[in-house]
Formats: sequence, structure tokens, C-alpha cells
Amino acid sequence: MFIGYEESRVAFGRDRLIRGLLISASLLGGIAGAQAQDAPAVAPQQQPAGADQGAADQGSIVVTGYRQSIEQSLRQKREANAFVDVITAEDIGKFPDKNVADSLQRVPGVIIERDGGEGSKVSIRGLSSDLTLTQLNGNFIASADSGDPSRSFNYTLLPANMIASVDVFKSPEARLDEGGVGGTVILKTRRPLDLEPWSGFLSAEGVYADVSDKFEPQISGQLSWHNPDDTFGVLVGATYQERRNRTLSAGTETWAWWTYDRANEPATDVNGNPYANDSAISYWSENTGSTTQDGTRYSGYWAPQAVSESVQDQQRKRLGIQATAQWKPTDELTLTANYFRFQIKNNFTSNVLKIPEWGYKNFFTGASFDDSGTIMQGANFHVPAAGTGCLAQTPACTMETPQLSGQYSREKVTSNTFDINGEYEHDRLKASFVVGKTKATGGPSMRFSVAAKPRLTTASQTTNGNFVSDWSFKSGSLDMQFSPELQQNLMNGIAQIDTGSTGSSFTNSTIQQTYAQIDLTREFDGFFNSLQVGGKYRDGKVRRETGRVEWYADAATKLRYQDTPAGAVALPEYFYDKPIGNINGGFTASSFPGINFQNYLDHLNSTYGDPVHVTDDQNIYNIGEKIWAGYAQLNFKTDTLRGNLGMRIVNTKQTGTSTDTLYYEDDYCVNGPGGPFSPAPVGPDGNCQVIPQDQRERRVFSPNDESKSYTDFLPSFNVSWEVQPDLVLRGAIAKVIARPGYNDLAGARSLTYNSDAFVYDRQQFGARPGWFGNGGNFDLKPFSAWQYDVGVEWYFHQGSVLGATLFRKDVSDFIVPVVLDLTQTVAGETVVVQQYSTQANGSKAKSQGIELYAQHTFSFGLGAQVNFTYNDTSVADIAIDGQKVGTSPLVGSAKTQVNASVFWETDKFLIRASYNRRGEVVRGIASGLNIYDDPYEQVDLNASYNINDKLSLTASIINLTKSEQRQHLGNDTKDRFYSNVYAGRRAYVGVTYNF
Repeated sequence: MFIGYEESRVAFGRDRLIRGLLISASLLGGIAGAQAQDAPAVAPQQQPAGADQGAADQGSIVVTGYRQSIEQSLRQKREANAFVDVITAEDIGKFPDKNVADSLQRVPGVIIERDGGEGSKVSIRGLSSDLTLTQLNGNFIASADSGDPSRSFNYTLLPANMIASVDVFKSPEARLDEGGVGGTVILKTRRPLDLEPWSGFLSAEGVYADVSDKFEPQISGQLSWHNPDDTFGVLVGATYQERRNRTLSAGTETWAWWTYDRANEPATDVNGNPYANDSAISYWSENTGSTTQDGTRYSGYWAPQAVSESVQDQQRKRLGIQATAQWKPTDELTLTANYFRFQIKNNFTSNVLKIPEWGYKNFFTGASFDDSGTIMQGANFHVPAAGTGCLAQTPACTMETPQLSGQYSREKVTSNTFDINGEYEHDRLKASFVVGKTKATGGPSMRFSVAAKPRLTTASQTTNGNFVSDWSFKSGSLDMQFSPELQQNLMNGIAQIDTGSTGSSFTNSTIQQTYAQIDLTREFDGFFNSLQVGGKYRDGKVRRETGRVEWYADAATKLRYQDTPAGAVALPEYFYDKPIGNINGGFTASSFPGINFQNYLDHLNSTYGDPVHVTDDQNIYNIGEKIWAGYAQLNFKTDTLRGNLGMRIVNTKQTGTSTDTLYYEDDYCVNGPGGPFSPAPVGPDGNCQVIPQDQRERRVFSPNDESKSYTDFLPSFNVSWEVQPDLVLRGAIAKVIARPGYNDLAGARSLTYNSDAFVYDRQQFGARPGWFGNGGNFDLKPFSAWQYDVGVEWYFHQGSVLGATLFRKDVSDFIVPVVLDLTQTVAGETVVVQQYSTQANGSKAKSQGIELYAQHTFSFGLGAQVNFTYNDTSVADIAIDGQKVGTSPLVGSAKTQVNASVFWETDKFLIRASYNRRGEVVRGIASGLNIYDDPYEQVDLNASYNINDKLSLTASIINLTKSEQRQHLGNDTKDRFYSNVYAGRRAYVGVTYNF
């Protein structure tokens, strides 16, 4: 082939442009990040002329591996009618990342939440993860967590090597299920009639994490077969993984405004401005500031009620199973049956060191503040010199910090999905159906918490086990300093179990959905080339169960062991004989003593017998949701113009039975000589002598039956215009909805009434008189939005693109958390529930922004992918029962996101560096202020080497930069530290055999 001078000059200029783009991508990414593919999956269109020309420019180049997967993804994106991105596996069992969510975060506009360092939840274009609809092969897949049920899919359940491709729809089509205001993620698995007979893979991999200092295995495999006639096939696959996730974190509890004069010294931000929602602001319950041992007085400042450091060790075992069978009785009919089982077993222990506010009266020696003087940044607590201060009292005081606490849990999450679908094609008619059921259960079979204090306090003896407790916020995290003898004093028996903070509670949930769908497509000649119509029925059920485990000292009377003197005894073997080590992120501490849960639970079992599983049978929580949907979609196409317009009509009927739980805290400590308002006698745990729980607390359960029905009309329009063979313009308009989260939907309230006697005993721990609590809001309306998209894509070379998309969502009835004093009817009385936490609908808001992206690969294998997303969200009014209660930004929104990847691939070798950065994210409300995720960035490395056509070696480093996830409170400063989490740097090595 001959190229003229003018063509050569243009090609040279284009190559200079491409090299400039690659350099920009490298600079933008630092080491650059792996944007694991832009692309969609819709009905494929005829190959555009521009793509053929690009191939011709390159000669007869055949691409494979990672480059092939991203070019295939880009081709699908180009051929789609809607705004879609696609991620495609390089080969069977070779997904681009170790976790599907980790790959999704490299798609423009997608951010993820992490659990133990792995991607767990996905958000699209600045909206919360509950507004992302995740489907398996086009249908809902149930997932559950160890807590309240959620619509958001838990991606840690899903083995990445089972997935063939992922489609991310950012603009809807009428044929797609509703429910994804942010977007819809469709996970696609393989089918045997699409693969070669007796093909598959075997893989073995090990992972090492710096936080666990262990090497752990993963094995997986898949086998596909079909007969020579291509009429019957079977595919089976499985993945088993063991992993120790060790998370190091720091946090704060209940930031409050401390002042001696609330009327004249109200809470302010760092600029001295009072808050408009002052009733939602947390004030320290005793209405005081703090005074040091030498009389220095502090008033008018923010301070946390407690600071804590935590080490969580999680033993995770993950199992994934797929079984697919296909039968093709005629050339026109294909029947497919799928079964999927995803399972995770989590056994974890957490150890926590906490410095609460308990020391401010007797041990407080000083504090540090931010530049405004209104946010505490550190506090010092020291035991006074012998014979001075509270040591001169009888009995002498003891410093109860740090509180040593922790939790042990055995959990299991299982998701089972079975479906049968059929596809029939004759002449110009296509018909398909699917019927199936998906069900997930999750939660602990055992969860137990223990707390201890490093001191001995009895009526006749007091001994301190720690003499210094200092904390300070440093470098975006938390530092704690204690007496050097703390660990040894625990080994010497100077400790007591805090029985009031020792006990059990758990929540298990079940989510299931049965579905049936039929779709018909009729093709035509002319501008309108096909009509699609269909209908779908979904019957969903959600159930939640709460309860606890108990060890009874007297089974006949159900006397809990914590309510006996023996329950307060802390033997030395209850603690590790050495401080917990390998603290290489998250926080710093001079020493980290911990509770040995194995020894403690062995003692309980040998002394009191097996634990008793107690369920709260009266706490009923059942939600039903039946959905009927029908649609019509008209597709059109010319040589340069294609698209669709359609209408989806959806009727939703929701029913719910939930339970108000009322806790009446009548008292706490045994009365002193002068009655309930006199000092209580000292109990065996060194605190006041506590009244047994069933005598001091009353529980009243009140069920609620609720139902509602609503119908939504959801029009959609998508159009793509090939202005030139290498230039595509797109546009889309649609109305979208997402139903409220299950936990928000149930109207159940959990309310607590603190009596005056209870507050007298517990005021130093933050107790205030009256009603407090939280609850759902069954009257929530569906989250709805009109969305608009305009985009341009320049396919300047084979497998290459430069593109931009403008997007806007005009949101109505978005759902946000609120905390406020609210008048409610409780037990037939009208009362004010203080700092009531619930969900409310916002009025109107907008989320708008731009996505910029580029991709290119040189013929010698060097390539890059880069994208940038800017998202601007407005602040909107929030209302309950038609009355404005405040304003809020859209929860889950991030203003900026950057992804960049640089890779080099040959026939034998691939190395890829991936960089991801997302900006600040708005979260829920605490202490009357929004929580914000700090900006987060991470670099990952991936490499593979093909020994031969079948055998390959792989290696990866995840979180090369050892990044930590931080949060702060309020949008006026980052000095109100909220949390910091380090989940570690991981290294993977493995071998894969494809056949």
C-alpha cells in the first residue's frame, strides 16, 4: 500500500497528537491508572466504515489479550444506541481486575465504596450506591449484608473470573428495567454454546497483605462442553478463596458543642457563624465545658465524646458456583438454564482502644485546638500526684481509660439465583422469555461484644492500671499515648470487665425476588427497523430478624452472667500477653493491648454452657413489593443515524409490616441511701452497682401495617449520529426512578425514653432526659429525575477515541438523612423526640457535569486510557409532612474523579499501571452536620507473562501507594476528624492454564 506525501504529513501530525495525549495521561495519572474499558453491549450494528479504514491504516494487525478486550469494549460502545460503557474480559477467567467493582471505578463517572480494601458498592454520576441498579444477565440479583437490608449490590460476593463482560448504561432504554437513577450495571456470564467444546481454565493464586503478613490461596476453574451438533451444552465453574482482611482504623464518636452558657455561646462553625439548624446540633448533655486540674477553663468548642482506634481481623472464605445448561431443539429455539451461588463466610474479631469523656472531671490536664480555637485537636488525662486531687478522696479515684473493647462475630452471606430463559427467532420475529428466582440471606449466627477497664475499684480498694491517656489528631489520623506499664498491669490482673458494655445484638436479613418476563421484537424495512414490546412481573420480599446470644448464670430465671459479680472479673488470660503489633497504617499508639476472644469465650462456654440464641420475635419486619412493568420501544436506523424512543409503564405496590420498639429506661444503678438521686453503691465491675437489665429496662413492641401503590410513566429517547465515518454525536432524554431503600421504606421506629433516675446515673456518659430515637419513613416517594445527555466521540484510530459527554439530572424527591427534634405520637401521647434520625424527601435539585475520556494504543503495544469527570450538585430544601426542615446536598455525590492507565503489551508480556482519584464525597448526617469523605487516590499495578499459548503467570499490587480513607465532619473545615481506615497493600501472584 502506498501513502502520499499529504497523507504522511497528516499521519505524522496525528502521531504527534497521540504521543502528546499519552504523555498527558501519564502526567495526569502519576504512574497512571487502569481505566478498564469504556464500552456497551446492545444489539450490534454493522461495522462502521471508519473502523475498517483504521484497520487498513495498520495493515493486517491482529490484537489479542488486554488490548483486544479494550478495543472490543470500545467497538461495542461505538455501536450502541445509548450512552454505555463496557468492560470485557481478556480471556476466559481473566477479568481486568481482581474485583468487578475495582474495574468499574475506572469507567468515567463511577466511584466505589470499599470493604476490607475491596470494592463493595458502586455509585454513578454523583448519586448514592442505592441508586445504582445491578443485574446479573439482565435480572435482579439479591445480596445481603450483616445488617439492615439494602437495594445496593455487594460486589464482594462476586468472583470476577466468572464474568465475561459488564455493561454500564448511563442513559436508559425502555426495554431495560427501571430502578437505576444513577445508572444500570448488567453483569454478563458465559454460555456453553458460545464457547469451544472442552474449553475452560484452571487458576491458582496467592495473595499477601502487609496488614496481615500472611500468604493465602485462591483456586478457580471453569469447564464448557457442547456436542458436535451444537445442540446441547453444559458449563460449570467454581471459585474458592480464603483471605484475611485486616483493617486498621481510627474514629470519633458524637461530636458535640461544649459550653457553660448555651444561650449566649451557641454552636458555630470555624468562621464564627451560628448554625441555621441549631436544634439538630449535638450539645454536650451536661451543658458544660471542661476545666483542667489546675483550673484552666474551656468553653465554646467542638469536641468528640470519645476517640477510638481499632484493629479488625476478618477471616473471609468466598465460594462462587455457576452451572449453565443449553439446549437447542431446533435452529430457531434455544433454551438456557442458569444456577449461581455466591457465598461469603466472615469470622472476625475487632479490638478497640477508646478514650471517652470520662476523665474530664478528675484527670483532665490540657487540650489543643485548631486555628479558630473552636475545635479540639487533642486532650491530655493524667492521674494526679499521690494525695492530691481525686486521689485524696475516699475511695480514691481510678482512671478508667483506655477502655478496651471488642467484638467477635461469625457471619455468612449467601446468594442463590436460578432462572430459565428461552430465545426464539423466525424470519423477522424474535421472542424471548425468562422466569427465575433470586434469594439472599445474610447476617451473624453469633455476635458478642466485651469491654474492660484497666483498673480495680471495689468498696475497699482502688488500683490504677494506667496513669496517662493522651490523644491528638496528627497528619489526618489519630495518635494515642499511654503509660508504659499498661500491658504488664493487665497481666497482673489490674482490670475489670465493664458489664454494662458487654453483651450481644445482631441483625439478619433475607431478600428474595421471583420474576417473569417476555419480550417480542419485530423487524421492518425502512427508517423504523424494529419494534420491541414486552412485560415483566417481579414479586419481592424482604425480612429482617433481630436478636442476641446470652450465657445464663441461672437458666431457670434467665439471669445473665453479666448481672452477677463473677461477670465483672477480668482474668489475665482474657487479654493477649503482648500488645497487638503490625500497626502499619490507620493510626499510631504507644501500645495496643487487646482482648483474647478465644480465651474469653472458652471460659464462658466451660462455665455457663453453650450460648442461647434469643430472637426478638415481636420485632416484626416484613416488606413486600410487587411490580408490573410493560414497555414499547421503536428502533430506527439509517446509514448515519440510529436510535430508539420508547415508553415504560411501571406499577409498584408496596406493603409493609414493621415494629416500633419502645425502650423505657426506668433506672440504671441500684439506689443509694437517699434514693434514686443519691450516689449508688459500687458494683463488682468498679462502676455503680447495676440493676439487672430486665428490671431496669422495659421494651414495648408495636407493629405497623402500611401499604401504598403508585404508577410511573418513563419515556426515553436515544439517538446516535455518525456525522463522519470517525465522528459520532449522541443525545438522550429520559425519566428515571429509584425506589426508596428497604431500610428507609419500613416505618419502624426505635425510640428510647430516659427517665430522670436513669439520667442521674448516666449523665456523665451523655444521657439526657426525654425521648430519643430513629426510624424509617414509609411515606417516602420514589427518587425520580429527568436526565439529559449530549456527547461527542472521535474515533481517530483503530481502538482509539477522544470523547466528551455533558450530563444533567433534574432530581425530584431525592432522599436524604435528617436529624431533628420532631413532634410525634408515641404510645398514644404527643411528645417531642429529640434528635430524631430519619429519612426525608428533598424538593428539587440538580446534578450536572461533564465526562472527558481518551484511549489509544500504538502498534508496538504501548497504550493509555484516561478519563475525567466533573459533577456539580445543588443544595435543596428538605421537608417532612410538607414542612421544610432544612437543606442538604445530594448524598453520595463527588465533584471530581480522575482515572488514568498506561499499559504495554506484547505477545508474551503485559504490564499495566492504574491510577484512580475521586474528590470529596458527601455522606449522611452526624451531630447535625454532613459527613464528608476526603479525596482518595490509589495506584495499582498488574502484570502477566504468557509462558505458552495455554499457560500464563500473573502478578498484581493493589494500593501500591498505601492510601488511607479519611472522613471529616462539616463543610467548613477538615479539622473535625471523623474516621481514617487503612486496609493494606496487597500483592497477588498466580498461574492460569487455559484449554
